[in-house]
Amino acid sequence: MKRAHILVYTSSATKLPLVGGGTHDVGIFLGELVEPIEPLIRAGHLVEFVSPDGKGCVIDPASYRITNWGLSRSRMEHARNFFETTLQELGVGNPVKLSDILADKTRLNSYDVVFIPGGHAPMTDVLHKDWLVSDEYNDQTGELLLHFHKNNKITSAICHGSAALGAAPQVNGKWIYADYNMTCVSMAAEWLTEDIPFFNIGGHMPDYPVRILKRLGGKVHTKMLGRSNVVEDRELITGQDPYSAKELGEKLMKKIEVRQNF
Repeated sequence: MKRAHILVYTSSATKLPLVGGGTHDVGIFLGELVEPIEPLIRAGHLVEFVSPDGKGCVIDPASYRITNWGLSRSRMEHARNFFETTLQELGVGNPVKLSDILADKTRLNSYDVVFIPGGHAPMTDVLHKDWLVSDEYNDQTGELLLHFHKNNKITSAICHGSAALGAAPQVNGKWIYADYNMTCVSMAAEWLTEDIPFFNIGGHMPDYPVRILKRLGGKVHTKMLGRSNVVEDRELITGQDPYSAKELGEKLMKKIEVRQNF
C-alpha cells in the first residue's frame, strides 16, 4: 500500500473571546490530536504539521480530565507520552506556516489528507483570522480546504476543529460543503462547559460550530454526550468530540486504505 502524506493543521491559539468581553484560556485537546493520527503514524503514513502562524500548539489542560478518556488513566497517559515523544520528533512543536505551503503548489499537491484536531483553539485562528480582533474568517484556511475539496482529497476534523470548515469558500454561490453530512461538538457539550460550575469557562462564546455549519448549509448530526459519533460523506470525515477520537482514527485509516489501494 502506498503511504499517504497527511497534513495535520493545528491551532496555536491560547485564548478565546467571550461575549461581553474577556477571554478564556484554550488549546488543542490532547485526545483529539493523538487518537485520530496515532494509528496512521504506526501504519507508516507520513505526517506533517502546519499552523496559521508557524507556531506550535498548546495542549488544553482540560484535556486531562479523566472523563474525556472513558475514565481510563492509562489511555490518557499513553496519549500524553505519544505527544511528548513521537509527535515532538515528528515536528508538532515546530509546524510549517500555512502561507508557505499555499505558496508552494508542488508541496501542496503532495498531501493526500488534511486533518484538523479539536479543542476550542481552532475557533480563534483556524476558523477566524483572529477571533480576538474580529469575526473575519481565515481565508488561508478556506484556500487549503478548497484545494482538498476540488481534488477529492480526504478532509477530516473533530469537535471544534470541524468549525474550521466554515472558513471554506462558496463556489458558484454555494458553500463547498453545503448538503454534506457532518458532525462537530454538540450544543449540549457547549452548555456543559459554559454553564456548569465544575467545567465553567467563565462565559459564552460569540458563536458555535453547530450553528456556523448549519447556517452555511451543512447537515450536522450530533449524539448524546459520551457516545462516539463519526460521520462520513464523500471526501469528508468528521468526529463529534473526545469520545469519538478513537473511532475517527479507525475510520480515517480505512478511508485512507481504500483511497491508496484504488
